[in-house]
Amino acid sequence: MVQLTRRKFLFATGWIAGGATVLYALRNRAVAVAPTIIFPNEESGAAWVQIRSDGSCHMFFPRIDMGQNANTGLAQIVAEELNIEVAEIFGAAPSTSDVPPLAVTAGSMSLTAFSRPTAMAAATLREGMRERAALKLGQPLSAILDAAGGFQTADNARVRYADLVDATTTLLEFDENKPAPLLYTFDTTREKRQVGHSVKPIGIRDLVTGGAVYTADIPFEDVLYGRAVLPPVRNASIATLDTSGVSAVKGFIKLVQEGDFVGVVCKTPGAVDAAMAQINVTWHLQQPINQDEIDRLVDVDAKMAEGDLEHILQDQAHRKDVDWAIDLRFDVQVQTHAAQEPRAAIARFNDSAADHQLEIWTGNQDPWGMKRFAAMDTGLAADEVVIYPQRLGGGFGGREHYEVERDAVRLARAVQQTVKVQWTRKDEFTASRSRPASAHRLRIAADEAGDLSDWWHGYVSGHVVLARERLPGWLLSVARLGEDMGVVKGGISPYGAPHQRVECSDVDLPIDLGVWRSLNGAPAIFAIESAMDELAIQRGSDPVDFKIQQMHGAHPRLQHCLERVRSMSAKHPLPQGQGYGRGFANGIYEGRCYVAISADVYIDPQTKQIKVLHMCCTQDVGMAVNPGQLRAQVESNLVWGIGMALFERFAVADNQIKSSNFDNYTIVRMADMPSLDIEIIDQPGIAPTGAGETALIAGPPAIANAIRNASGFRPLRLPVSFSDVVSVSK
Repeated sequence: MVQLTRRKFLFATGWIAGGATVLYALRNRAVAVAPTIIFPNEESGAAWVQIRSDGSCHMFFPRIDMGQNANTGLAQIVAEELNIEVAEIFGAAPSTSDVPPLAVTAGSMSLTAFSRPTAMAAATLREGMRERAALKLGQPLSAILDAAGGFQTADNARVRYADLVDATTTLLEFDENKPAPLLYTFDTTREKRQVGHSVKPIGIRDLVTGGAVYTADIPFEDVLYGRAVLPPVRNASIATLDTSGVSAVKGFIKLVQEGDFVGVVCKTPGAVDAAMAQINVTWHLQQPINQDEIDRLVDVDAKMAEGDLEHILQDQAHRKDVDWAIDLRFDVQVQTHAAQEPRAAIARFNDSAADHQLEIWTGNQDPWGMKRFAAMDTGLAADEVVIYPQRLGGGFGGREHYEVERDAVRLARAVQQTVKVQWTRKDEFTASRSRPASAHRLRIAADEAGDLSDWWHGYVSGHVVLARERLPGWLLSVARLGEDMGVVKGGISPYGAPHQRVECSDVDLPIDLGVWRSLNGAPAIFAIESAMDELAIQRGSDPVDFKIQQMHGAHPRLQHCLERVRSMSAKHPLPQGQGYGRGFANGIYEGRCYVAISADVYIDPQTKQIKVLHMCCTQDVGMAVNPGQLRAQVESNLVWGIGMALFERFAVADNQIKSSNFDNYTIVRMADMPSLDIEIIDQPGIAPTGAGETALIAGPPAIANAIRNASGFRPLRLPVSFSDVVSVSK
């Protein structure tokens, strides 16, 4: 691998212009087993902020834009430190040849990982400019005071940033190991001009007017079109193949077959559709694909009967022979991402190119992983491949893999031209990676005083992070000897008991699995919050009071969220009458993000529906950089939670995925949305900790607890339907 220092990177890229540039480094920030982290180096996470000779401020956005608008928050931080407006900042998504590898955009880590390094970079740039201003004005450094867009002195002498830079490139390098300069963003005594205020997301006008450019929108001259035949699962092999009618299709150019990979290249998208219709293939499967097989593999009771589960997450004086007050099993079905934008990729392959032989345009959460996988796939050196990241219409953890990119690369290499591959809606449903099913057995006992005495949570899930093709086969086998970080998420409860055991196993399910928003956090907390609610009811206690009592003061921020959401819900009286209910739930995501939710439901006998009428949510993720965007993230999480609880049913049968479009995989629609009351708890002294997944974990159990309150029926399996409630209630 070519070793490039940060300084060399700066001069190697065409992005840099004359002016003052500061670098910031972020080391040891990684999602375990993510593709970009397999071969880490000291440059991992480097990026920079720059003031150019015309006075404009430029920055590379270190995060992929998929609607979370983390880059707007980072631009707010830069603007705060430089005393400029967010609108004055020009941002760009770097290609993989512009900067050293950046970690995958995932895990609600964007502001968590980059807020402080970004503030430090901008503060370093500001202080470097202050030194220049002191020299220019002939004043001591202490006399140079901050002003909008530059500095001033006590006698109102002004100097702008534009006055302090010229066409000569100057690097102001920052060493994160040295004492940091004054960080205005994190100074709680200073009134903020940018941070803490709602700012329009960068590029929002294009989004709402249809001007946003996605991969499929990029115009290319002489582009060809292609598509691959996608197997029902990635470990399937071709049993029979008939392509005899393909060559007769008007506009057909080439059939490409490499082992079990089959695809076509044509002159038009219509010709691609016609050619694909002429390909008949049957597949050999290693496992049957049906719901019974999935249920068998995640059967937690059968696994626990065999002995200890594979991974022990918590073991504190565990006792098995206990008179359990609660002994319940909870099941959560497979769910898919159902992204609105089917993924696409454009690949240009040129063996004769002097530098980059392979160029790829794609909306992927991990461009540097794509660079590495494409290099391995083609046998090219890493520096011969460049990825140009594009906006993507929703990732949610589902666009971290080398999939549509692989199709485009192989087809482009076969014809030595530019090829665009667009997945169909069916492809997006059946060939993408879904969140695995999971099954939970939760047992709780309490003493005579009402405090928890014993806690036993065992659960089984399909692999999440350690899914197929994320790592080479031999390395995947080794990695699976340890815990799957996606499976264990959410397993440890916030409630105290002197005797506790949490254990889990991860298994290989017959469908393709991967990261789905919150990973296993939402299923695990659904089980925990439902069981705690049931115990409170059993004891005749108020569920909110009972949960706060069982925290024993260990989680004051979580307790505050729960108390606040109860107060908020009290302002919305629940309608009187049969079928109405209110439920509460709370949770901690990643040990750093806190949320509590109330849900009001109505079980409507006329429409035979479970309707969510109103939801309140409090969320504490530390500093609220952009409160408006935080509320938007909470809203999206609440939508997902409603879908997980009531709507999204993933069907597999007859060795294939039956859920193939929105007509047979129902998502939440506008008519299903309740009114929302959201409160962001701002903690300006705590660095931001991520909001993209937090509210999702508490939504489904809040709805489940509301159904229990309304009907007496305890939902044990998600999604739950009206017929489930009625049949059991009768």
